Amino acid sequence: MVGDEASLVVPPDNRILYFGRDRDRFGFLSHFHASPIVIDAKAWPTVEHYYQAQKSADPEYKAAIRAAIHPGMAKRLAAAPSAPRRISQQSWFRKHGKQPRTDWHDVKLDIMRRADYAKFTQNADLAALLLATGDAALIEDSPGEPFWGTGPDGAGLNWAGRVLMEVRSRLRSDGAS
Repeated sequence: MVGDEASLVVPPDNRILYFGRDRDRFGFLSHFHASPIVIDAKAWPTVEHYYQAQKSADPEYKAAIRAAIHPGMAKRLAAAPSAPRRISQQSWFRKHGKQPRTDWHDVKLDIMRRADYAKFTQNADLAALLLATGDAALIEDSPGEPFWGTGPDGAGLNWAGRVLMEVRSRLRSDGAS
């Protein structure tokens, strides 16, 4: 549940583990959080929907991702067809015999930066909450995600948290100008 910025107390270790430990207070940081955004005149229900939709320029694919009833479904539809069957069984790509864009790994960070920036500039309440995190380290403590989160051994790259900290810094700079 999202409260106001006065109700957000940063943990004593100055680390916000928003996937697990601190989800109740800081779940708004998640890409799955229901926070509509508009990018290029298209509305998306969540950052996750927008992000997953960028894996292909196919308009039918993008429409399927936008229509996904929740961000977890958007992620499942966007699974690479070459992923293990348990992951790709609902893949739009597998079902349609298509492939995601070939440069995905080169562009995905910038796509996430754009989406997160849109989320926090288009939702003033969420921007205030993000700024209220001060200088705390923002960490996606997801044990199953070593790129966006901390991974199974806690040594993951935490790009989700790093991008959020970049956005927080940018919001501060925007406010100072």
